[in-house]
Amino acid sequence: MGSLDKSMVILKRLGDPPYEFSLAELASFAGIGKSGAFKILRTLQKHNFVIQDFVTKKYHLSPIMIRLGNVYGRLKGIEEITKPVLSYISRSLGETTYITVWEGDRAFPAYKNVVRGGCYDSTDFIGRSIPLNSGGTAMVLCAYQEPEAIRKILESTELEKRTPFTIMDRDLLLEEYRKIREQGHAVEDETFTLGEISLAVPLFDKNNMVLSSLGISAPKHHLPEEKIAEWLRVLKKSAAEITFSFRFRS
Repeated sequence: MGSLDKSMVILKRLGDPPYEFSLAELASFAGIGKSGAFKILRTLQKHNFVIQDFVTKKYHLSPIMIRLGNVYGRLKGIEEITKPVLSYISRSLGETTYITVWEGDRAFPAYKNVVRGGCYDSTDFIGRSIPLNSGGTAMVLCAYQEPEAIRKILESTELEKRTPFTIMDRDLLLEEYRKIREQGHAVEDETFTLGEISLAVPLFDKNNMVLSSLGISAPKHHLPEEKIAEWLRVLKKSAAEITFSFRFRS
């Protein structure tokens, strides 16, 4: 692994909780010596990507990441396009809606519209990776990537068992992805959080690639089985509207 690859590994690690790490922790995670990690961090500091806390000596990402994230969002028009749609779905169905984005080997929620008292009302999950074997929007994103690429990602990923219903067998997970792609949606039933259910659908860009997904979560008592088809229709109609707008962006 070259120095650029190691730098990217360190940057991605700094984007995960607890968001601040010591030199030794980053070196261990990247699989390199402390001297090598120190050189990389000095370069990242020089170019204002990383800041070292004066007191704790730990490293964290710098505000440049906010600007770069905004650049991507404006280029693709994700927030501009999805914000009114998320608001509409939440008003119509009474639950929290969100957009999850594919990062190449993992998925994270980027935008949300929270309903007071609903799922994730008091939890800020934006920017936190979703397990590829339980989160509905993450599983949709996996389902629409190249199967061999996803297989390799799963082989190098430690799967998280969040509930007794979480899929831990990789072959079963790949089969679940196949079903999701075939039906065009995911119904995640208590595999992420007990007592909650989520629905998710893909969002296609102008190149017909799926790099983001649309999801909604609700307590199971709010979404009985007979309502699932109706909610999926709302999501898919909304996804079609977002996809139509995406195709006119860069």
